[in-house]
Amino acid sequence: MTSFIPTGHFSPYRVSDDLREDRIGPAVHVPAPGEADREQLLLTKLGPRGWGRLHHFRHYYQPGWGERHGRQLSPRALEGFFRFLAAAKFPAGKVPSIFLTDSGGLELAWEDADGKAVQVEFTSQGAEFYVAAKETEGQAPVEALAQLAAQLAV
Repeated sequence: MTSFIPTGHFSPYRVSDDLREDRIGPAVHVPAPGEADREQLLLTKLGPRGWGRLHHFRHYYQPGWGERHGRQLSPRALEGFFRFLAAAKFPAGKVPSIFLTDSGGLELAWEDADGKAVQVEFTSQGAEFYVAAKETEGQAPVEALAQLAAQLAV
């Protein structure tokens, strides 16, 4: 019995030249510095559903969404939202809901410990808020959003 042993290295697979380069292609998303911390903050404070909603607002909602009047998410509103969220404390068992507004802002809504509504809308200038238990509403500039979060936690 004779057998044939191939000489040299033969592989049925070939790596494409495009994959051999050390460059990052356009389909690869490189996260911004601190993005992993923000993702964890979202999961901790809003849960997987809130994280998913914000992900969709950031990546899939283009200008003209809704009835062709919706604006794309404002980067300044998003920055203010994260400032607020980092300082916010929500009542146990009360997970806030997040919405994209027609003007490109974000709205965060939850119930206080007594089941009364609290709403904060983030815009490029800051935030507008409403507290049903105190029947108060107001505005806060971007620089004061951490203080607003502390105020609403009471």
